[in-house]
Amino acid sequence: MTDRPRRLARAAAAALAAALAVPGAARAAEGVIYSGSAYVDYWGLPDREVAGRSPQAVAPATSIRIGLDINDDLAFTAKACIGCHGIDVEHVALDYQPKSWFNVQFGRISVPFGEFSNRVDPGSYKTASPPLIYDMGRMAFGARSAMNLGVLPLPYVDTGALVYGVRWLGERIQVWYGIYGVAGLRGSNDLDWMAMRSIPYNDNNRVPAGGARLAISYSSDPGSFFGDANLGASYTGGRYDKDATREYQAWAADATLRFGKLLLRGEYAARRTDLDPAATGYPFALADPWFQKEGFYAEAEAPLGGYLSAVYRYEELRRTGTPLPGSVEELSADSRFVRHTGGVVITPASALYLKVSWELWQTTDFGDFHAYHAGIGGAF
Repeated sequence: MTDRPRRLARAAAAALAAALAVPGAARAAEGVIYSGSAYVDYWGLPDREVAGRSPQAVAPATSIRIGLDINDDLAFTAKACIGCHGIDVEHVALDYQPKSWFNVQFGRISVPFGEFSNRVDPGSYKTASPPLIYDMGRMAFGARSAMNLGVLPLPYVDTGALVYGVRWLGERIQVWYGIYGVAGLRGSNDLDWMAMRSIPYNDNNRVPAGGARLAISYSSDPGSFFGDANLGASYTGGRYDKDATREYQAWAADATLRFGKLLLRGEYAARRTDLDPAATGYPFALADPWFQKEGFYAEAEAPLGGYLSAVYRYEELRRTGTPLPGSVEELSADSRFVRHTGGVVITPASALYLKVSWELWQTTDFGDFHAYHAGIGGAF
C-alpha cells in the first residue's frame, strides 16, 4: 500500500467518523474502509386519526458502507441501506481522484443537494426526524394524495456522474464545488419518489438532468468563540415524465455557524414542478400549469455535559398550486406545515446514542397535533 492510498484511507475514515459524529465510526485496513450504522425509531402519534393516515410507528434506518483503494487515483465505494423505502443499494460508484481540485465520481451516486445531504444517517443529526423539506417517507400526511413528502427527499440517489473538487483560498477559506449529470427524477403528473428506489434505475426519458453545488467553509482558530462557518447553494433540474414534456427545478441555500459550544444551522429549499394541463379531475381550475413546494428549517444544538446534548428546530413546509386529481379533500391550493421539535440525545457509551424528542405540528389543512419519538442507534 503506497503513501497516497494510506492517506486516502485515513482521510476517508476521518471524514466518515466526523459525518457520523461518533468516535471511531470508520475503520481502514489495507486500503479497505468500512463503516455502518443502525437506528430504530418509535414515532408516537396520540391522535388516532392522524396516526391512521401516517407511516407506521416503528421504522429502521440501517446502512453499511465499504470503500476500496484500487490504485493511487482510483477508489470504489458502495453503500446499502434499509429504511422506510425497503432495502436499497444507495451508492455504488468509482471515484477517480487525480487532483484535489478535479475528481470524477460515476455510477449510482449520492447527489449533493443541500447541506443535509452530508448528514442523512441518523447518527449525523441530533433530532429524531429529518427536516420536512428533505423527509424521506416519515412525514404525517405525506402520501401522494396529500403533500407527497418534502421538497427533495434525501438521500437523493441517481445514476450519473459528478465532477467535484476542493480549493483553498488562503489558510482559512475552503471552497467545495461539484457539477453533475444524472438520469433525473421520475413521475407522470408530479414526482414518484418510490420510482427512484425501484429497479431498474434507468432514466424514463432521453433527457438527462443536471445540477451543481457550491459550498464555502471558514476555519477558525481552535478555542475561538466565533467558530467555523459554512455557506452553501445547490440547484438541480430536468424533465421527469416519460415524454420529457414536464420540467422540475429545485434550489437551496444553507448556512452553519458556531458560537462557542452553540451550533446553529439553517436551510431553505424550493422546487417548482410542471403539471399536465390535459389531465382531468383537478379539484380547482388550473390557473398555472405548475405547483411549488418550499420550506426552511432553523436549528440550534448545545451540549449539556459529557453524555447529553439538546436540540431545537423550527421549520415550515408549504405547497402552493392546484391539488392533483385524486388528492384528499382537505388539501387546499395553499397548504402549510409548521413543526416545532425539541429533543435530547444521550450517549451512554462510545458509538451508542439514544434520542428522545417531542413535536408540535401546526397545519392549515389537517389541524394541529402532537407527536413524540424515542430511538436507539449506534455506528461503527
